[in-house]
Order: sequence, then structure tokens, then C-alpha cells
Amino acid sequence: MRLLVHGMQSSGATAFTLMLAQRPDCLALVDVPNNFAAPRVATSRDFVAKVVVTTAYPLSVHVERFRPDRVVLFLRDPRDIYMSLRTKHYRNHSGLIAEKFAILDALFASRDRFDAVIEYEDFVTRHESVHVAMRRLGWPVDARYYAFERRHKELLAALWEHEPALMDAMDFAFGAVRDAHVSERHQNKPRDPDVEAVLTKWCPRLLSHYCTRQTA
Repeated sequence: MRLLVHGMQSSGATAFTLMLAQRPDCLALVDVPNNFAAPRVATSRDFVAKVVVTTAYPLSVHVERFRPDRVVLFLRDPRDIYMSLRTKHYRNHSGLIAEKFAILDALFASRDRFDAVIEYEDFVTRHESVHVAMRRLGWPVDARYYAFERRHKELLAALWEHEPALMDAMDFAFGAVRDAHVSERHQNKPRDPDVEAVLTKWCPRLLSHYCTRQTA
């Protein structure tokens, strides 16, 4: 089975994909760099890859190349994404930050076309809805996956063994995952009215969703 995860930079999608990559014997690209499209691969092994929102490569390009069996949209409160992403040197790489938020908003509006939609806030709290969604997709999540025992060296070694052509075809990245397990410590960031004013212009539908979720 091939599984593609699509999310915004600084959304926690890499940590989510690393959790999925704990599946025994699967291959994984937990963070395809923003200047690359998902690769074409020949292996029949289970394979999960994560790609980010850019203006350079629309989702359709990633899908055409990787040929996933299922596609997951990964979401996070856009206020938290923005607070993190605005400090990163790559915030305007492969598209200006405002453009990428606008694409994210459009993806959210068309979320029914994805095979599953996972929210960061449910992922880090280990909500049962995440387990149900992944089981329905055919990639069930074991409680043990929340500890990141398979790390970068093992994942690269597996790629080298089963898809060696990738070593010359692309760069490899592993995001900003530093914890040894899935953690809630990046939640509950302070809210800034100025940030909400910006995102009301860039990402109004997703922002409204999270404001409603917050008060529910």
C-alpha cells in the first residue's frame, strides 16, 4: 500500500508521518523537501510519504508521480502554523507564505475529496478518531507507534536497500521532529489578534473551523 500525507509546513505532518513509519518493514519519506515532488517508485512494499503545500508542486503532481492508494490531508490550527512558520528561513520557499496559506484554505474547503482528514490536535492527544480513520484506510496504528523507535538511519537504510535510485534522485529531510515520542508540548500557544487578522485574509475557512472547534 502507498500512502501520501499532504500538509502545510510547520503543521506537525512530519511527526505524524514518522509515527506511521513505525509500521514494521514499511518504507518512508517522512519529509519530502519543498523543492521536490514526490518520487516515482517501483517497490511493492508499503510506503508512506509526506509532501508539503507549495505553489511549485500542486497535489496532483505528487499523486501522478507517487501513485498512492490513499491520500491524507493533515491539518493544524493555522494560528499555530503561522506562529511557527513565520520564524523559519524557508517560509517563502516554493511559494510565498501567503500563497501557501491560500492553497491550504482551498484544500480544506475541498477536504471531502481526500480519503481521510487528520487534525494535529487529535493526533497528539491520541484521539480514537485517528485510529479509526487509519484503520479504515488500511494502515492501522498501533499504540507502540507513538514512540519513535524507527528513526532516520533505519528509514534511510531501508530506502537504500529497496529504492536505491532515490539516493541520487532527491535530497532527504526529516523535519523538526526532536522528541522521542509523540508529544503534546507544542499545543496551547498564546493567541495574537494581529495573527488572526492576517489569517482572516489568507486562510479564512480553516481559521473559522478552528475558532469554532476551540469554543465547542
